[in-house]
Amino acid sequence: MKNIFIAVGGSGAKVAEALVRMLAVGFPTKFDQSGMPTSAGDDLQIWRLDPDRSSGAAQALQKAVDEYAFLLDSLSKGDAKSTWAMDIERNEKRQAVVRHLDPLASHEENQRVKTLRGILHSQGRALNGQMAKDASPFLSLFYDSKELDVEIDRGFYQKPFIGAPVMAIFAETLKDANSAGGRLCELSYLETQSVRFFLCGSLHGGTGACGVPVMSKFIGDHKKAKQSQLDWHLGGCLLAPYCLPPEPPFEQLQDAQRVAKEQDDHGFRAMVDEYLRRYGNVAPFNTLGNIQEKRELVRQILLGFYAQRTDMIERARNSLVYYKDYIASYFNALYLIGKPTPDPLTEWSNGGATQHNPINSAEVTAALAALNFFSGVHDREHQPQTYVIGSSTRTLGDEMFLRDLPEYSLSYDKGFVKIAPEKVFLATAAMRHLVTHQIPWVVDSQKWPPELKRLKEYYAAYPDNEDEDRMLYPRALKVITDSIGELLSPMKTLGWNGQDYGQLSLLLSDGRNEIEAVTEMIQTGLLSREAKGSLVLGNSEIRVSKKEFPEWCPPGKEFTRADYLRFVWWHLIHKAVANAAKA
Repeated sequence: MKNIFIAVGGSGAKVAEALVRMLAVGFPTKFDQSGMPTSAGDDLQIWRLDPDRSSGAAQALQKAVDEYAFLLDSLSKGDAKSTWAMDIERNEKRQAVVRHLDPLASHEENQRVKTLRGILHSQGRALNGQMAKDASPFLSLFYDSKELDVEIDRGFYQKPFIGAPVMAIFAETLKDANSAGGRLCELSYLETQSVRFFLCGSLHGGTGACGVPVMSKFIGDHKKAKQSQLDWHLGGCLLAPYCLPPEPPFEQLQDAQRVAKEQDDHGFRAMVDEYLRRYGNVAPFNTLGNIQEKRELVRQILLGFYAQRTDMIERARNSLVYYKDYIASYFNALYLIGKPTPDPLTEWSNGGATQHNPINSAEVTAALAALNFFSGVHDREHQPQTYVIGSSTRTLGDEMFLRDLPEYSLSYDKGFVKIAPEKVFLATAAMRHLVTHQIPWVVDSQKWPPELKRLKEYYAAYPDNEDEDRMLYPRALKVITDSIGELLSPMKTLGWNGQDYGQLSLLLSDGRNEIEAVTEMIQTGLLSREAKGSLVLGNSEIRVSKKEFPEWCPPGKEFTRADYLRFVWWHLIHKAVANAAKA
């Protein structure tokens, strides 16, 4: 199955990053032929729809997919697909790919207009051999000059009415296979495939608020035009306010003052220069590349083209009404995620490379929605009149625990199986410790203790694999460890209570004291196979002993590193689930 995640705007890109990290951690989306939960065997494409080509969110997403590809390669043999997690799209050099869909890229090659006026104003352009009429009188009915002339190559500044016509024009170009967007989307090829599309963006922003409804309507109408011949399924996640941006370095102009200054263009330019002298050496101005970028940012703030935190809830409410009336019926499943008390951000930015927001617990929750959809639980045709709203299982404070995350479902021939995220994180961290520190990689395998009989036999039969495994297991497990940190560490994320990561740190540490502490927990009595202690994370628990773990090897004579890690993980997650059933 081909899974396509369409990340719209900065929030969508952060959810895509969280999704990739969670796949690296081992979150499953299906059962393989042996009944083992995995995501391997499916393919993932990521489309990023955003006019902001240089955004910090795009850079973080690319870093995540690069590390994910490195993980899969470290666990695979040759060019075979990894059995640890679903494959991600690569280019001819085997590099991981994010498809960047730029709504400002026109039908013509290399043409990129930065303003709404430049995109919509047709004066002087030839149309079928004749000069087109001047569109200015019509544009002035809907937009002020400042809205038509602001540069929108860093987003739509939480003003979806600016981005909506841009997105609509872009969607039309996708019908042409020779357009910039058409070549990237390859719709004619996808028409022959089984595809799950998942759109994600904010309700309260600019790019997400206009891009998600436009793209969902485009995909739905395209499928309808083919008279339901396409095996396409559409899911989506809408993000209500979950974080609050700080105020910019200075205030925007009041309406009367703004009008007066715009009428005196020279006076307004002088004001911009004065603010530039006062603020040009403070963040985020001091990170911009040239004086023109700094001047444009001053102009944006003065004219109010930035995220207005006081308007976020009202914009989200209006967007939801629009979805209910016009858009929701296009989806097989539509998820809504937000927070009663949004998390405050500490650094102000107006897009571009200076905007580096950490992953938020709400974005991890949204990634779980994507995993649920990619598992196929909504592949049947949707029922537009069905409307279900769920909420958290308890009253949330300012910080979340892993136990607060919703479970998601894997489908199989007899029904559904629930996956608890807390147990996945515990199983993966336990697997990381066992493979890293309970196998004596520093000595020759034939000198290993008798408990590791199965692995000793494997390396005796395939001695060339031993040195390679000794080198590549640590590389792969480091990516998994780093991914857990990027998702949960209080030093790198927002919205989590640090207790969960503190418990996981015991299993993720390479410190001598921590290794000895875990080793003591998994020790057994002289005549017992039962571990002395349990590995605990929140409400989840795994009891595994040093006598059990060495017996876990995949069936067959030869297996890959991915096969081995997934097999060990499967036993651990099974123990976590069984322990919960006993309780």
